[in-house]
Amino acid sequence: MRHLLSAIILLASLPCAGQAAEMEGTVRHSLEADRTMLRVSGVITPDVAADFIEALDATPASRPVVVELDSPGGYVKAGFAMVDAMLRARSAGRSITTQVRAAASCESMCFGVYMAGFPRRAEAGATFMVHAPRDERSGALSLRTTNEMIARLIGLGTAPAWIHTVAERGGFSGRMDFVVRAEELARSGANVVTELVTLH
Repeated sequence: MRHLLSAIILLASLPCAGQAAEMEGTVRHSLEADRTMLRVSGVITPDVAADFIEALDATPASRPVVVELDSPGGYVKAGFAMVDAMLRARSAGRSITTQVRAAASCESMCFGVYMAGFPRRAEAGATFMVHAPRDERSGALSLRTTNEMIARLIGLGTAPAWIHTVAERGGFSGRMDFVVRAEELARSGANVVTELVTLH
């Protein structure tokens, strides 16, 4: 399995410049009765990551946090910064749930951010996508980035057997985007969607 994982290509290519302009990312922060909501939509950029981390750090430690995602992915380093902030908060005892609604998608780098929460909720019909990572400057496939992403995803709990299955189907080949619905992830043993729910 280790040799397979080191040889395959995974996740996170950047949107093209036009797409990025059309889908500029935002972070919306709201306080609800029993939790703090952080809604991340659009492209994950360094500015989005900075806004997200600032909002997360400003949230009272006693309040559970729900991170709602609807994103085509974005910059790997920005996404990793969000992941690291979430993991630091969780290790300090914070409750951080991630969720994706039925009409939303969590693609590319967003997938890694989603995996940083627990539990990981999604509605039936929500879509997730993984594909080959690309260098943020050149757009070339990168084995180093691939290995980093694979290690991160497995460390966050993604089942190696699921990664193996996706690889066998060509999902990490660099030739296709591997799209899967929440309900399939929930029943596949991927340990990605841990709760298939109806969100209010």
